[in-house]
Amino acid sequence: MLPFNVTESGVLIIRLRADLDIADRATAAWAVDGYLAAHPSAPVMLELSDAPLSTAALSTVVRTHHMCRSAGAQLTVVTAASETRRTLETQTGSEGLVIQPSRSLAATALSAARAPAAAAA
Repeated sequence: MLPFNVTESGVLIIRLRADLDIADRATAAWAVDGYLAAHPSAPVMLELSDAPLSTAALSTVVRTHHMCRSAGAQLTVVTAASETRRTLETQTGSEGLVIQPSRSLAATALSAARAPAAAAA
């Protein structure tokens, strides 16, 4: 199971090993599905470890991004590794995936994305 928590402001934080192997990809996807179902439309912060990004982890990030978009939930990926950020940007460039180098910047991005929706309500 992937470690996760929900902040006081309602942000779902999911931690994912960047070096996830193919054998664990299905388990990770199942866990993310469950967390998103339990916290519908909560903003999501997907925090990657500092390990080099594997193909299985990239696939899980893209799948999570699609699931969040389908659910109307904002997703921000957090990774301190510049090479991982470049790979994610290259692989998902036109899909609008928000990638931040730190939790604090990700939290700011999620708050900014929620503010227009709250103002419209």
